[in-house]
Amino acid sequence: MIAAVNCLLSKKIDHKKIIRIVSKANQFDSYILIEFGKKTLNAKSYLSTSELHDFLGSLKLYAKGHDSKLAIEALQTTLADQ
Repeated sequence: MIAAVNCLLSKKIDHKKIIRIVSKANQFDSYILIEFGKKTLNAKSYLSTSELHDFLGSLKLYAKGHDSKLAIEALQTTLADQ
């Protein structure tokens, strides 16, 4: 199953939130990507996801796997937490 959702961030992402995103993504079996601009990041990799530092704007979450819908919902909630 594939799931995707657009997210609009109203606050910049800091290192603590990046750690929460990666930790949350690693709780799921699905392959999870974050796309913004022309970049595509592996949500389960801190090194990859650290490119989101100070990011503000629109991004898209993709997940592929049996728990993709749950993964997208959890990451959407994590991103929305201020």
